[in-house]
Amino acid sequence: MRSELLRTLLEQVDNRADGTAQRDAIVVWLALLGKFSPLIGPGSVNVLFMRSVEVNRAAFAWLPPIALDGAGGAHFSAFETVLKTQPSEEVMRATRALLGTFIDSLFTLIGPALTAKFVGSAVGDKRDQKK
Repeated sequence: MRSELLRTLLEQVDNRADGTAQRDAIVVWLALLGKFSPLIGPGSVNVLFMRSVEVNRAAFAWLPPIALDGAGGAHFSAFETVLKTQPSEEVMRATRALLGTFIDSLFTLIGPALTAKFVGSAVGDKRDQKK
């Protein structure tokens, strides 16, 4: 289920070299953060996002340092700024890793079924609407 969710999310990110991947990745993150905030609270969503960044910093040294200080919006802005400076291939690699960590955290917190439902809804997954 994890790989299917990642594939669904990554299909939303275009890997062209014209900055589209950067923009699309940000749109996906904003959709996820917005969709999960009412369910688990904006603070919890921000912590999961910040944890995803922090866990993957060793592999992507350009990711901004994160302090779990409750300043989620500021951290997302820093992430957005640095993401825009990276090549599309690097954005795709980092997006896959960050989303994987985020999904794993959601699986632990709310379970795979609810995670899948909300992820599908966040990206407008039409398959979820048929169930």
